[in-house]
This record gives sequence, structure tokens and C-alpha cells, in this order.
Amino acid sequence: MRLVILIFGILISWSAQAFQQSIDHPLIGTVLNTRNEIVSEKDAFDTVRKTEYVFVGEKHDNPDHHALELRLIHERFRVEFPVQQGGVVFEMLDQSHTAAIAERDRRDSLDQLRFGLKWPEKGSWDWASYGPLFHAALGYSALVAGNIDRAFISEVYKTGQSALDGKDRFVTAIHPPSALRDYLLDQIHQSHCGMQSRETLLPMLHIQLAKDASMASAMLQTKAAMLIAGGEHVKLDSGAPWHLLKKKPDAKILIVQLVEVTSEKTNINDYAEIARKADLTWLTKATEMKDYCAGVKGKAAQ
Repeated sequence: MRLVILIFGILISWSAQAFQQSIDHPLIGTVLNTRNEIVSEKDAFDTVRKTEYVFVGEKHDNPDHHALELRLIHERFRVEFPVQQGGVVFEMLDQSHTAAIAERDRRDSLDQLRFGLKWPEKGSWDWASYGPLFHAALGYSALVAGNIDRAFISEVYKTGQSALDGKDRFVTAIHPPSALRDYLLDQIHQSHCGMQSRETLLPMLHIQLAKDASMASAMLQTKAAMLIAGGEHVKLDSGAPWHLLKKKPDAKILIVQLVEVTSEKTNINDYAEIARKADLTWLTKATEMKDYCAGVKGKAAQ
């Protein structure tokens, strides 16, 4: 028992030390293009303004990502005709919010917006993190819900792919290519800590595909749009961009991944493989590392 406590203490100490090192990291704020070249912040914002469809991928619990997204929203609409920039679509808002959003006024206060959305005190998404982003988008009359709601998630979970049939919003989620299917199943299997067989996770596969198809469809309601979602949802070959391009192959898109620095990786060449997978990779401070599977596996072993 003493050995277990000692090892746990060492891990906690190491995690805290690595977190502190990330705060002082020399590459924080650096923007890289696909060729791993440094892009100025000004040029990055210009590209965000000029591209039709922009996908921003975040780590949900990183405050620096939320702060940067707030800047990206304001920079996106810093143009002569803001209405031409379309909507800001959020993974954190679903179809159950659509009617409430339509009733909101761009001059509403943050509290009025929260009340109108009937945002719960303790929900899946933290209001302190996302409320200011919703409010900024509302100020440009650009707030858009992208996700599927809980009722539809339940329907997909129970009936599978048949729940998506006959709905244009989800046409790209039906019969995905085997490579996409296998990749997503692998990701879902890992996110469930490897505790379930891949076969039992098929309902989650259909839900994931429906979520990404829904967000892409929400973006295509206007001639331009920006999506804010988790990093996995904005990957070119497997996320919302894939679905959007299936519906609109000639669309001009930009993928911006907000990526946490790693304390021991202080050279831009260390991020070349990551940068290759997005049009812009924006390096940020890291949050403390959490092993979400540790407790689950520990309980299973008891």
C-alpha cells in the first residue's frame, strides 16, 4: 500500500511539474501551417476572415482555447459586411436549442441568453466557458446550434442507422466508407477505456457520424460559417469537414486545431506531424493531464 501511495504521489508531482513547464513554454502562441512553417497571428486571423468555412478544434477543458475562440469569433466578423460571414456553429448547442436561439435578440445580455436557453446549473457544458462564446456570436446574429439533441441520440442508440434514413441532414452519415468506420470505432473504443468490445459500440459509431453530419449540415445553411467543436470533430478525413465536403465538394475550408504544447517539446519540428493534419495549428498552454480511464479500470479490477 505504501508503495502504491508513493508511486501515486510521484505521478501527481510529475504531472504538476509538467503543467508548470508548459506555462513557461517558448512556443505558446505560435501558429504553424501544414508545412510546419510559422504563420504570423495577423496572417492567421486574415485567413480565418477570408475562408468560407472554418473549423476550430479545441480541448474542452482548456481555458486558453476558449479565450482564443472568443478572439477568433470577433476577428472573423471584423469585416465590412459581417453578415456575409454566416453563422458560428457550436457542438455545445443542439437542435433542442434552435427555437430558443431564434427568439433571442442580438442585444440580449449574457444572463438573458442563459435564461432563454434554459441552461442548467450543472450540465454537460460549462456555462462559464461557453456562455461568453455564445454571447459573442449572438451579438453578430450568428449563433447556431450544430449538434443532435438527447432525444435523437436515444433514438439512434436504440434503432441504429435506420434513425438517420430519409433525413438530408444525415445523408453523409449513412453507409460510411470502411476506413472511416474503422477509424471512428477505434477512437470510440479508446474513449471507452477499452472496456467494451468494438461490436457493442456500433450505436456510438452511428451517433458520432450523426453528430458530425449534423454540424456540417448546420454550417451549410449559410454560404459561410465557423464551427467550434472538439478536436476530433474537425479532422479532415473523419469529422465534420469530411461530411461538409461530401455535400459541397467545391467548398473552401480551413481547419484550425488548437493544440496544447508538450513540456519537453520546445522545437517547432517536434510538432511537424501534428501540423501536417490541419491548415493552421495554434499552440497553447496545456491543462493538467488527467487519466480518465484510471478510475474506471481500477474499479473493474476490484
